[in-house]
Amino acid sequence: MQKNKSTGKIFYKEKKNFLTKKELKIINEHILGDNFPWFFQKSATTEKFPFFSHGLYKRYDIFKEEPVENSEAVSFFKPILIRFCKNQNIKINKIARGTLNLSYHHGTYVSGDPHVDHEYDHKVFMIYLNNVEGDTLIYDKVNDKQKYVIPIEELKKPLEIIKRIKPEQGKAVCWDGNHFHAASFCPPGKIRVVLVFTFI
Repeated sequence: MQKNKSTGKIFYKEKKNFLTKKELKIINEHILGDNFPWFFQKSATTEKFPFFSHGLYKRYDIFKEEPVENSEAVSFFKPILIRFCKNQNIKINKIARGTLNLSYHHGTYVSGDPHVDHEYDHKVFMIYLNNVEGDTLIYDKVNDKQKYVIPIEELKKPLEIIKRIKPEQGKAVCWDGNHFHAASFCPPGKIRVVLVFTFI
């Protein structure tokens, strides 16, 4: 991962079992329940990988606009982000994106396309909301401001994985969003559910 120029340390934060019992109860009974609204998205990075999502904020230009809430679930998940960042001494200037993602098995593909979420410097915060196979892969390749998605079929050789994060319900992680990353897919018949915030 990209090193902090002043300290030489790699930026990556992780906290297992970060959610409270009350939060886990709400997630298990409501978010992972039968009545939570999920919306089909035909493309995650490319159209090879459709998925379901629940947008917490509407997409917007962070340099010209202010974020607009898109879901009542913001009031539940935003304090979790703030608590983690306060706990880890991470400053949030502005939330760029907030979403819940539900992905599933995609045939012969092991993982999605390597990508970065934004063209500008940012951090990614993620909480795994269920226990399932499907590691998050963080690569050594850093955003060069030219290409933000690398379709798997265009890779001449695999990118070097520098961090592999195993999903565990309640695990919270945060890393330098300038690094290309991808989600591995869960087995057939399973779902992988995560909360994602990006921020500057």
